[in-house]
Amino acid sequence: MQALTLSYVPESGDIAELAARSPTRRRSRNRALANSGVSLALTVIFGSPWTSSGDQPDTSLIALFCAVMFVGYSHRVIMLSSRWGLRRRAHRVWNRSPVLRRPHEGVITDEALSVSTEGVTHTYAWSVFSELVEYDRQFVLMDRSGKPAVALPKRGLTDPSLIPVCRGVLSDCLATSR
Repeated sequence: MQALTLSYVPESGDIAELAARSPTRRRSRNRALANSGVSLALTVIFGSPWTSSGDQPDTSLIALFCAVMFVGYSHRVIMLSSRWGLRRRAHRVWNRSPVLRRPHEGVITDEALSVSTEGVTHTYAWSVFSELVEYDRQFVLMDRSGKPAVALPKRGLTDPSLIPVCRGVLSDCLATSR
């Protein structure tokens, strides 16, 4: 097989696409959703008029604290669930890393995958990867623990008709490494 080369500059949209399908983000969102439900329930319980009648201690401060927690967790749920929040976080990551704004070149061969940027080359044996996941914008090679290891944007190919070829080559290389 001849080497298949992808030349690209990563974009914040690539990061947002990875984050949108991240199990870590999903767990964080679900945890924030559960915490917002609990804090809302506690706000209702401690803020109810029947809890502060008679000789009972005043619970308005506790209710206020629970209401603030509810607002905070609800904001986190929105930030983790909305496209706007994902794009915002991805753009922040992209802005913090100067390496992400440099041109990258990925070379796929039978032996390994090499990713180069400004004279620094990382070579990965195919046995490092467990699976290939295809998104709208990119191919993502997952490591043995199931986390994204290398993302190869489809726009890096010289011709869009090479996308099925690249998919096949990556799948074949992963299948032969097992």
